[in-house]
Amino acid sequence: MLYLVNQLFKVYFRINKLHLCKPLIRAIDCSPYKDSFPILQQATYKYFVGRKAMFDSNYKSADEFLSFAFCKCPSLYTKNKRLILIYLVPVKMLLGFMPEKKILEKYNILEFYELSCALKEGNVRKFDEVIQKHEIFFIKFGIYLIVEKLKIIAYRNLFRKVYLLVIN
Repeated sequence: MLYLVNQLFKVYFRINKLHLCKPLIRAIDCSPYKDSFPILQQATYKYFVGRKAMFDSNYKSADEFLSFAFCKCPSLYTKNKRLILIYLVPVKMLLGFMPEKKILEKYNILEFYELSCALKEGNVRKFDEVIQKHEIFFIKFGIYLIVEKLKIIAYRNLFRKVYLLVIN
């Protein structure tokens, strides 16, 4: 049953009909067997539910689901782990956790490292340059608007630095 639901998720995400996912999520969440499915199928399910939560701006749930999917995905599936991280990293950044360069290098998603450096510095110009430089990557994976929301964090860090300069 979960395999079929995961296949439907793939189709719905591909044709951009995310509203059709709600009944499937409800059906699985109400199922008494939801914990007895194979762990790989559960990880795939959590990946899609996490992506749906991310697009619904429910970042805490997205973090929880995508983190579960990343942890339960076997290490030999590096392509899948990379795909999960592409959605997990911006969610973590919105929640205030910046990624380590080592992990981003391992999965070849260094676009986020430049972004996190700009956020930490509060450098809005550098942030805009990084977004413009990697715009195609962010649009391809459908995370451009979520990455744009990170600009608020860049402004916050900039204002914090200015404030610290003024009071000293």
